[in-house]
Amino acid sequence: MRNTFLDPIPELEIAAELLSQAAYAVLDSKLDIARSLLVEADMPRLCEYARKITGAISFEIHWQKRLPSRSLLSENRVKLRMPSAQDELAIATRDGWRCRFCDSRVISKKAKTVLNSLFPSEARWGRINSEKHCALSALTASLDHILPHSRGGNNDQENLVTACGSCQFGRNQWTLEEVGFNDPRERAPIR
Repeated sequence: MRNTFLDPIPELEIAAELLSQAAYAVLDSKLDIARSLLVEADMPRLCEYARKITGAISFEIHWQKRLPSRSLLSENRVKLRMPSAQDELAIATRDGWRCRFCDSRVISKKAKTVLNSLFPSEARWGRINSEKHCALSALTASLDHILPHSRGGNNDQENLVTACGSCQFGRNQWTLEEVGFNDPRERAPIR
């Protein structure tokens, strides 16, 4: 069993710190410094790392050869796909603003949106992955259903954990057992 698809690379922590410093620079009205930090955090190696996990299915990484068959998808899905913004914030806070799988620090979607609105070129957020800032794409907080929504998972806080983009989108519709992951709820979050 394992906790994540690939061991986290050092650039994840470096980029998280640079994004944090950029946010503080914005709060201090030091926009040129924030801009510079965003450029520095946009590391191509982060895009490569994320692409290995979220791109084409690889048996070596995913331990699967294809997505679950349609016959495994639940007809009894909860209608509401995601919980409220208030619940999402509570879960991220509970989880210490870290991915519960790889333990990487994550940033809020709101912070990503603010950075993108202030610095559309440096904190770019396009429609396809190659048009996205590497660190923001890899480290923006997401909620992951332990029992996937497509497999009948609900939006109860007990079924949701904070995840980085790579872990959340890499797991897709697979269960923890199918990808050989330990249940992250069985270990305390890093704070």
